[in-house]
Amino acid sequence: MVVSRWRWRGLVYWLWLAFAAVLAVKRLRVDMIHCHGTKEAAVLGLVGRLLGRRVVYTVEGDPLMEVYYADKRPGLLVRVLLAGAWFVGLRLASVVVGCSRWMAETLRRRYGVKALWVWNPIDYGRFSSADDRGLHGENIAVVARFERVKGIKTLIRAFSRVYRARPGSRLVLVGDGVERDELEAYARELGLGGSIVFMGFRDDVERVLADSCCLVMPSLYEPFGMAAAEAQAAGRPVIASATGGLVEIVKDGETGFLFRPADWLQLSEKLQKILDDPALRERMGAAARLNARRFAPEEIARRYLSIYRMLLTK
Repeated sequence: MVVSRWRWRGLVYWLWLAFAAVLAVKRLRVDMIHCHGTKEAAVLGLVGRLLGRRVVYTVEGDPLMEVYYADKRPGLLVRVLLAGAWFVGLRLASVVVGCSRWMAETLRRRYGVKALWVWNPIDYGRFSSADDRGLHGENIAVVARFERVKGIKTLIRAFSRVYRARPGSRLVLVGDGVERDELEAYARELGLGGSIVFMGFRDDVERVLADSCCLVMPSLYEPFGMAAAEAQAAGRPVIASATGGLVEIVKDGETGFLFRPADWLQLSEKLQKILDDPALRERMGAAARLNARRFAPEEIARRYLSIYRMLLTK
């Protein structure tokens, strides 16, 4: 149910949200509240406690780690408020669910929270419909925000080495962000010119994947890795940094390759393997499509349904 179309997020909004949530829970006789987002979890956790309702909080990232990796850190007051909301939301939830095993383990290790885990769902039907026309080409896809945490500069450096050996290869970057100008300048500095294509935001990512032979995710921090799961559903091998939830998505040597975060040389070697062996891409692509079925909405819904039943029968 949509209760607000307002875009502002001041203090008055959050007070309004709490009031609106109380009315909605009572009017609709809601037994359980499921929330995402740090501030939302704090507000709705308070509502749940006030009304005696169970609260499920799905954690899709650690906001304190995200502040650490941010290109521009927010001010002290904002960081204090964010940390306060984070801890309140975690403590008030009836059940905390990490978006990956890694996220659940991080919550336990860093914050003492006993969290369950459920992967994020993908639109498996949409992405698995992608054909294989690009699998035998040399387009390398990236789908990401252009921020330091996504490690795109590492990839561009790795690609410069690959490009010298395979001048027909292209790096196709889908997305935008604060680093775009810097990344474009870096590509020019390395003499890559038209071999790197900055496509901006696209709402037809499945078509970009269909025209590509693989996807690369060089992130420094990644609680899950939605783009990796979607690319595997499209039948594309994924080369990803061995961090966070990516190690749960990519089966190293089977559906793609893992490499050490920020290690541009190792990444270039993995890219070279993928580009040099069409048969390997075919095998990995087929295995990837099967592997991605784990993230289909029906599978994820079943896992959440079991959590709901557990809470409601307590």
